[in-house]
Amino acid sequence: MTAMEETGTLQALSFLARAGRVDMGRVLVLRTGSNYTIPPPGMSAAESLTAMSLTQNPGYLPALDAAYLVGRKVVDEIIENWAVYRDAHPIVPLGS
Repeated sequence: MTAMEETGTLQALSFLARAGRVDMGRVLVLRTGSNYTIPPPGMSAAESLTAMSLTQNPGYLPALDAAYLVGRKVVDEIIENWAVYRDAHPIVPLGS
């Protein structure tokens, strides 16, 4: 796996933060793993990218499920307690 997706996203968000359009203290990066960065032996990188399917990439749906299950808890907490989080960033207590 690589971290390239959030590198570009966070770079764009940091530009928006400098323009006063984004609060970087409210950015959550949630990673899951679904595929490898190196193609299998005998397959080119291009073939590996175009061959992605649910049968050849069995980690895709579990990765989506994991992201949803974790992300939903965060979003539900913020929505249910917006009066608390409206003017403060969510903080994870130590030991959690």
